[in-house]
Amino acid sequence: MESSHVRNDFILLISSRVFTRIGDGFLRILSVLLVASKSKDPMIAGLVLVFRYVCEILINAISGPFIDKLRIRHSLMAADLLRTILSLLLVAAVLLGYPYPVYLALSFLGDFVFIFFKPAADKVVKVNFPVKEGTKVLSQIDAANHFSNISGYALASLVAGFLGLKMAVLWGPLFFFISFFLVSRLKLGGESVIDYQKVREKSYWASQKEGLRYTWGNKPLRLLLIGRSLVAMARGSFSVLSVVYLAHIAKGLSAYGYFESAQSAGKVVVTALVIPFFFAYRSTFFLTGVSLIVIGLAFFGFNLVNDVVLACLVGAMVGAGQASEAVGIDAIINRYSEAHIQGRAKSTTSFVSRIFGLTAIAVVYLLVTTFQVSARTLFGWLGIFPLLGAVVFFMGWQAEKEEGIKNLSQ
Repeated sequence: MESSHVRNDFILLISSRVFTRIGDGFLRILSVLLVASKSKDPMIAGLVLVFRYVCEILINAISGPFIDKLRIRHSLMAADLLRTILSLLLVAAVLLGYPYPVYLALSFLGDFVFIFFKPAADKVVKVNFPVKEGTKVLSQIDAANHFSNISGYALASLVAGFLGLKMAVLWGPLFFFISFFLVSRLKLGGESVIDYQKVREKSYWASQKEGLRYTWGNKPLRLLLIGRSLVAMARGSFSVLSVVYLAHIAKGLSAYGYFESAQSAGKVVVTALVIPFFFAYRSTFFLTGVSLIVIGLAFFGFNLVNDVVLACLVGAMVGAGQASEAVGIDAIINRYSEAHIQGRAKSTTSFVSRIFGLTAIAVVYLLVTTFQVSARTLFGWLGIFPLLGAVVFFMGWQAEKEEGIKNLSQ
């Protein structure tokens, strides 16, 4: 494929991710504010955020075979067009004064569509760029994603504050439609390596089983699944415990926004600068293993802080580790899964890890509420799981060096 076509596709992909992620952050903040204003209950408004985690579990269980049967450009166009329609429905619901359950339902559907089609963006990297460039390109895309989400949050808060919620919500459809227009112009010449007729011949369940067998039978992906599941047991719990712990040391949740901002800042720095300049051409398993060590140390460090400023510094470290881990995971899948089955490979590893994460959240909630175990005590244990995950990924790195695992995409 001509380099000019690849460069043009890269610019279009980054541009579309900027607009769709600004829209995503924009509507997520507005959904929380709309539900809160209608329900008068912040706990119900928090369901907007909980829905996304539930969506990830549900969708990762079923989306893989669908994504692999659809052309990449069609998947991305469908995602943005559906979210344009859903945001228009949200506008109508606000203008017509519908109750807050309608906003919750539209928020859930928006997250469902976004997460369902998310693997399609990763497949652009698979078919358009050489394997050796995969980590760098994925990191740059994630940097655009994180920065755009932050911009969406800030823009939504600013517009809602100055113009009010009803005027602010009118902006939402525009972001997704611009993204739809941009992805419709993708060329994706490298997609010709996928024989869609062959992929579509299989039934849904046969395709799903093939994905499961492929993931477990592929040594790099099997190590990814195990390592990712181990760290998920700590990451889900950390999300819950950090809220409890910050409320304790700050005497309320007024500082939680600063903590989330610090995590986002860490994500932007590591994906925009650290990975492209220092880890882009290193082993993907090495990158992920180092990321998990950073996360583990941050979890242990959170056990020692007693003020909000230090908590935010640790939060930046957590965000950097999590963003780096996400790039490493996507880069492993990009490197070691074939293009025609990549959606199912990502779906399988993500689904299993989310189940482990959800189980850990339930256990932590039980320990804190029923057995009165302090958040500080539990932080002392959470760091163990990322370190165990790092061991698994370093095993993958060692296998790369000793066995010379072949690049399955070549």
